[in-house]
Amino acid sequence: MSGHALRLLVAVVLLAPAVLGSPPSAAAQEVTYADHVAPIIRERCVTCHREGGAAPMPLLTYEDARPYAPLIRAKVESREMPPWFMDRTMGIQDFVNDPSLTGEEIATIARWVDAGAPPGDLDALPPLELAAWQEAWRLEEEFGRPPDLVLRSIPHAVPPTGQDQWPNQWTRVEGLTEPRWARAVEIKPADAPSGYVFHHMNVRSRSPDGRSQLLSHSNVGKWYDIYPEDTGRLIHPDEELVWDMHFFPLGDREIEAQALLGVWLYPPGYEPDLGSGVEEIFYIDTELPNLTDKLRGQEVMIPPNGYATLQGYHVLDRPLRIHSAQIHMHQRGKSMTLEALYPDGRRELLNRLLHNHRWLTTYVYEEHARPLLPKGTVLILTAQWDNTTGNPNNPDPNQWVFFGRRTVDEMSHMWIGTTWLEEEEYERLVEEREQEVREREIAEAAGG
Repeated sequence: MSGHALRLLVAVVLLAPAVLGSPPSAAAQEVTYADHVAPIIRERCVTCHREGGAAPMPLLTYEDARPYAPLIRAKVESREMPPWFMDRTMGIQDFVNDPSLTGEEIATIARWVDAGAPPGDLDALPPLELAAWQEAWRLEEEFGRPPDLVLRSIPHAVPPTGQDQWPNQWTRVEGLTEPRWARAVEIKPADAPSGYVFHHMNVRSRSPDGRSQLLSHSNVGKWYDIYPEDTGRLIHPDEELVWDMHFFPLGDREIEAQALLGVWLYPPGYEPDLGSGVEEIFYIDTELPNLTDKLRGQEVMIPPNGYATLQGYHVLDRPLRIHSAQIHMHQRGKSMTLEALYPDGRRELLNRLLHNHRWLTTYVYEEHARPLLPKGTVLILTAQWDNTTGNPNNPDPNQWVFFGRRTVDEMSHMWIGTTWLEEEEYERLVEEREQEVREREIAEAAGG
């Protein structure tokens, strides 16, 4: 999704009332911005609601937030914000990166709006310190340090208007003297203007033996990959990096767009237990050459004012552990489901991922919830599209829609974070998982 597409939200924002009603009563002053709401917004919202962020307006101060108070309430009560487009009614629900507000936090915001959005003691609020866009690595807080390597794409001139831009670039890894295992990688626009034209980006590396592996992919809503603690990604000095980029014109001026790739390394000499744990693309679209072995499916063909459903299958030739999932569709996308048909005949719906073209999230499973799939399991992916007026992202429901790279075309694939396993590794992980379940049941019984 283009950051530019988020401007569609502004039309909704303008509907928010400018007048919040009569002054709050004394009882209602118990909930204030300074004491109760600011901590929530600062922790959950300002990453995007800031200059250069993906959101359409900043929420850094009380003065920023107050005019939007009714809209903020509506968005958090409907759980549209913070963005988390996972079907909560089925499948696995244990994720390490779920940003959803608690019921208590939502109730606090509602009481604040009902009270007339009182400011409280704004002078008592500690200063809000945000790093400049060029320095704001999201993973720096996670690892307590900036990235060990920062690699740059070549600047690309995105014209003021016109069609999507798909430049491919080739650079080399610099700053390494020996092969090192990466613990995590993060992709981000180099500056705020680059962020405004940023659609998505995939970065692959080609090792000295010619193997190409995905380092990471990024889009609005997904910026980094932390590999599972027993895996990593081996990076060689001077190996080739391939930057597969997608930009969309801003509409009023040319932008010199550039991306940065930050890499957090394991200590020298470290060898992960299970080797590489990377994201792989499982396509339903058969129009992409040389990639159909990842999933067998059909053509994307969506009728005017109608719906479409496609399904693809992939048989695992060895055991697999899944640590994350993300879908990629365009403006008519509705959802994709991920299911497992086990060799013993059981069929399990792992998750149904809802699609919102303004925000594409990678859902990272808790360690105990990572699917462990034996050899012979069939992965089943089902994609659904909505080409009707009921889809708020639909630019024109009267058009036939086919596969294509443009935003107005469609596609359907799922990025799945994978660790391929040897049979003994799979059996060990299953045994450890079963032991954890037994211990948890014993602990719960003792506590009861």
